[in-house]
Amino acid sequence: MTRRFILGVALAAALTIPRYAVAHVGHVHKVLGTVTTRHENHLEVKATGGKTSTITLNERTKIRRGTAKVKADDIKPGDRVAVTATETKGKDGKAELVATEIRLGPATTTTSK
Repeated sequence: MTRRFILGVALAAALTIPRYAVAHVGHVHKVLGTVTTRHENHLEVKATGGKTSTITLNERTKIRRGTAKVKADDIKPGDRVAVTATETKGKDGKAELVATEIRLGPATTTTSK
C-alpha cells in the first residue's frame, strides 16, 4: 500500500511539472562543433549532430586555446570549439545562448611538401 501511494505521488508530480521547466532561462548548455561563421559579437557553430547554434559573445566571455587566453578575433571559420553558454532572453524576447567560455581546438597547421 505504501509503495503504491509513493509511486502514485511521484507519478502525479512528474506529470504536473511543465515541459518548459527543463529549458528555462539561465540553463547552461554545451555546444561542441565547428565554427561556420564569426561576426563581431556572435558565432554560428555547427554541432556534430548537424544542428547550427548561434552563440552570442560579450565582454565576460572567456576564450582559450589550450591554457592560453585568446581574443575573439582569433576564432576562425573551421575551428573546432567547445562552448559553455547560458540561455538568456534577448532584447526581442527570444531565447539566446550567451557564451561564458569558449575552448578552441589546437591550432591547425598546414605543411607543404
